Amino acid sequence: MSIKWREQLAVGNAVIDDDHKELIKLINEYEEAVAKKDLKILDHAFEGLEKYTHEHFEREENLMSAIHFPERRRHQDVHRQLLYTVREKHDQIREHKNINIAELSEFLRAWLVEHVLKEDMKFKPYLMGHRTD
Repeated sequence: MSIKWREQLAVGNAVIDDDHKELIKLINEYEEAVAKKDLKILDHAFEGLEKYTHEHFEREENLMSAIHFPERRRHQDVHRQLLYTVREKHDQIREHKNINIAELSEFLRAWLVEHVLKEDMKFKPYLMGHRTD
């Protein structure tokens, strides 16, 4: 079952919201690769996801700095941990070791939805000009 964009995921910045839509697309492509059970396609899909995630986090962190989001350092730490986990999972795919496809899919889905809904929504008031500090 593919992930669908919902307005609840919007943070109110077109660039970041478009990034989130692209991440959904990439996760759905990964899911399609899983369905085909082709590790080469899976590796390629995960490689694109990993690269785009890094680029997205950089854009998001620049935005957080620009709007003076007070929790940006903690948010950057969350990004670093997520990137580390994504790289670790990608290495497992490349090396064909300890790959639990269901666990990997659950991680990607939870990461996207949980991170956006719990973490990214914290800077939404700053984007909208309604700071809480």
